[in-house]
Amino acid sequence: MATFPESPVPIYPLTISQRWKTIVTGMDSGYEERTAKWLFPKYDVNVKYNALSATDAQTLWNFYLAQKGSYDAFYIYDLSLKALITKAHVDQYIGTGDGSTEVFDIPGRSTSSQTIYVAGVAQTLTTNYVILTGGGGGGSNSDRVDFVNPPPLGDIITCDFSGYLRMRVKFAEDIMSYELFATTLYNVGLSMKGLAAA
Repeated sequence: MATFPESPVPIYPLTISQRWKTIVTGMDSGYEERTAKWLFPKYDVNVKYNALSATDAQTLWNFYLAQKGSYDAFYIYDLSLKALITKAHVDQYIGTGDGSTEVFDIPGRSTSSQTIYVAGVAQTLTTNYVILTGGGGGGSNSDRVDFVNPPPLGDIITCDFSGYLRMRVKFAEDIMSYELFATTLYNVGLSMKGLAAA
């Protein structure tokens, strides 16, 4: 999976919104019954730029074209962290055990202070797992967790860490001219719709 270009550098900070899905049912009594449909949020992202060279604008346009508008998903990191201290992220989805896979991508890069959970139970570093720096799949170069024993089938694997958050997104717009694209970069920013972590 492609990763959004980190050069040119956008204006800081990126605007990142967590999106959840909740079903709300109103009762005759006036109370509400709420059901959470997702265990983990999706991240909507808006990226805005200052003045860009023609080459930089073309780089971003080419990336948009390569994704076929909103068709292909891609990764984007919280690039705003490059100008700030690293940020803590909690309860991030890594994957689901299949009983045989030992190495999973962490949804982050340059991570530290990692705590890995399998089925909600914190694992012990070196006894249950080791952290691998970089090398994540799809060219994302995310950090990875290598388990001593593969997590059981169906067990959800999550993590807490500090570092750059990797988000899976797609472009919000499917119809765009180059002129509108370039104007959007400066005025309102490129909107990306969050997708479920893969």
